[in-house]
Amino acid sequence: MHVDHPSYPLFVRLLSAIAKLHLFLLAIFTTVSCFAAEPGPDYELVSKVEPDADAEFFGGPHIDIVTEVYRRRTDDSPAFKIVLSSLADPSRKELFFAYDRAATAELSPDGQWFIVNDRPFRGQCAPRLFKHQSGLKFAEVKTARIRARAIDFFVRYNKYPASIREHMIGEGDCIVESEIWGEDSKALLLRIAKGRTGEPIWIQSWRCVYDLKTGKLTTDLRTLNRDSISPGKYLAPKK
Repeated sequence: MHVDHPSYPLFVRLLSAIAKLHLFLLAIFTTVSCFAAEPGPDYELVSKVEPDADAEFFGGPHIDIVTEVYRRRTDDSPAFKIVLSSLADPSRKELFFAYDRAATAELSPDGQWFIVNDRPFRGQCAPRLFKHQSGLKFAEVKTARIRARAIDFFVRYNKYPASIREHMIGEGDCIVESEIWGEDSKALLLRIAKGRTGEPIWIQSWRCVYDLKTGKLTTDLRTLNRDSISPGKYLAPKK
């Protein structure tokens, strides 16, 4: 004759509770592991740029993005990683850009854009534009083509023949780099430089402005200076 043990239902409930707790802890561990996956093993932090607290104090937007640069201790590739982390929750990290030689990334004043000066080899630099998607994710704007447009503008503005463009457009022929964001986060000051032996022209530092609103270039500083002037503010009540 079969007799149910009086503690059997309690035992089943206990097993069920343990299983649920295990799943809950596994979910937490998986989430933390995803956040902590970057930069990965063998990387050490070399620099960190946090949002400008003073800019927010004076009426600027709240920005939660911290830019971290890591260097690999071994000779494996990629040698460097630019990782974005959350100021509010440093455990949240997202790989933004990886490279082997040299690159710099600068966040726009409104936190919605990144410009990366990518220098994959000597004599080459191209500004690459990235737009904010969500959270810590940014996507490259492939249609921007800032380097090519800047070279074309330089040739047209200075009334050079097409042959000059051919000496500038190839990889390693010319440096185009971004130097500073406009205050409205919709303009970039660019620098063009070229100094190879035997070239028809040398360019020390020639500057122009790229307008994100139109995708066009200009030498008019009014484009760069948009929103640079605002009414004064009082830090303390008037007496």
